[in-house]
Amino acid sequence: MRSEKRCKAEWIGIGIAWLLGLLWLQDVSIAATLPEELHYRVSYQGVFSAGARVSIADIRLRSRRPAGAPYLESELLVSSAAYGAVEAFYPIRYHIRSWYWPDHSAVVASEYHEYGRPDDLEHKLILLDRSDRPFLTRNLLRQGRQVLSALEAGRYRPKAARGERRVFDRLGLLQAIRARTLPIGLRFTAMVSNGSKMMRYQVKVEKREVVRLDGRGWPALKLRIDGMERDARGRERPAHRPIYLWVSDEPRHIPLRAVARGAAGRIRIERVTPPVVNLAKRDGS
Repeated sequence: MRSEKRCKAEWIGIGIAWLLGLLWLQDVSIAATLPEELHYRVSYQGVFSAGARVSIADIRLRSRRPAGAPYLESELLVSSAAYGAVEAFYPIRYHIRSWYWPDHSAVVASEYHEYGRPDDLEHKLILLDRSDRPFLTRNLLRQGRQVLSALEAGRYRPKAARGERRVFDRLGLLQAIRARTLPIGLRFTAMVSNGSKMMRYQVKVEKREVVRLDGRGWPALKLRIDGMERDARGRERPAHRPIYLWVSDEPRHIPLRAVARGAAGRIRIERVTPPVVNLAKRDGS
């Protein structure tokens, strides 16, 4: 039973982690409208829910510009606190942040914090502004707190100049997508790091569709996003199954929905109104 629960939790966690990074799309004029906040709900449908689609977590997305900083900051909080069955089975808690150039040309640094259960605690800072290496990862459970504090306060000075590097985390990839016009058939690639490896992401704008949310039909663009990684022999292979993302078909490209499928089912994230509640950072702060 323990191994079955762990398998389910790991699969759901992986699905959410991928989708979280692929959902937060910043407006190209966000620097003029900060701070901003959006809300989403995560659902799961598959073998562990007997085929039913059930809500498992809420998401709050915020953005700001740290005082005096040359970069912007996005923050994403995820919690299953409102869903008793999930909390009893396997609590979900994520805190993800990305610091990036306002022109979306690259990411300076990102933070990944998973803290649902004591045995799942992971907290790392990924520095993407080094010219001598693709990325530098620091385990924040042991080191790097001063750098994190400098990023938060706007005191951090990137090691590479704007435009010198074009490396992203998952949030930064979507910010780069956000800054583009998105004609049907557009394809492009970007290098992305999750703090453990570098991956090549392929993005394609597939078609126009209507997405229904809260009783409203949204004219939307459907995008397919594929992550590719290299195995021990240097051969490229899929890092995960395709991610599908829908954004509104207008200049702001509002993020509406993201879907990922796996062997155990499907994870979906959708925008919701009114805002979700009971989301807390760091388990209560």
